[in-house]
Parts: sequence; structure tokens; C-alpha cells
Amino acid sequence: MSMMPNSFTAASSKRPRILVIEDHTPTRLAMSKLIRQAGADVISARDGEEGLKYLMSQRFDVLLTDLLMPVMDGFELLQQCAKLPPTHRPSRVIAISGEYGAGVLRGQPVQFLRKPFDLAALLDMIGGKMN
Repeated sequence: MSMMPNSFTAASSKRPRILVIEDHTPTRLAMSKLIRQAGADVISARDGEEGLKYLMSQRFDVLLTDLLMPVMDGFELLQQCAKLPPTHRPSRVIAISGEYGAGVLRGQPVQFLRKPFDLAALLDMIGGKMN
């Protein structure tokens, strides 16, 4: 397996902070590990409620969230996120889902990635490239 280029830190001197919210543990762990290996700082949460606690107390460059989750799903999380003070809102939001299509997010400033996704596409999107 070839080493992935350190795609995030080359663009800026600071490591981007990414919040990954995904209820499926193997997926959450795999995404977190991959993003960390690409040079970002990653915090992960099991559901929207846990993720919202992180959003209220820390600053993230990118929020990566599943849409279908127990406790608080991604849709409710996005609504809560919009109510946060600007200083606590992530710069970019990427929603991921295997059950929904991008159309469910119409009108929201959210990028969308369908599961199962290509890991390179995920890294490109986190790095700022549009899908």
C-alpha cells in the first residue's frame, strides 16, 4: 500500500481540525484513522448529541457527519449547528449517507458524499476540493 501524501498540512501551516460523527464504529474508526494519517487532527463522536457537545466547546474546520444515527440524527445536528455562534460553527460541513441522496440537503450549505464512498474522494473533499 502506497503512502498517501500529507495532503492537508501542505496547504497551510496548521493542521485542520476535523469532527467525525458516525454511529457505525468500524466506519468511524476507519475514517478517523485515514484522516489522521493525511495530516489532520480528528475527534470522533458516536451520534449527533455527542458531536454537538464537541461543537459547543471547540472549533473545527470541517464537520463530517452521518445523516442516519440514533439519539440525534444528522439532520437535527445540522439544525443545531446553524444555531451555534459563528465562532463555533465549522467552516465546512460534509454529510455522508448510504440511505439518503444529496437532495435531502437542498438549500443547506452542506457538501454530500454517498456511502460507500471512495476514501480518496473523502480526503479531496475535506481538503477543500468540490465533489
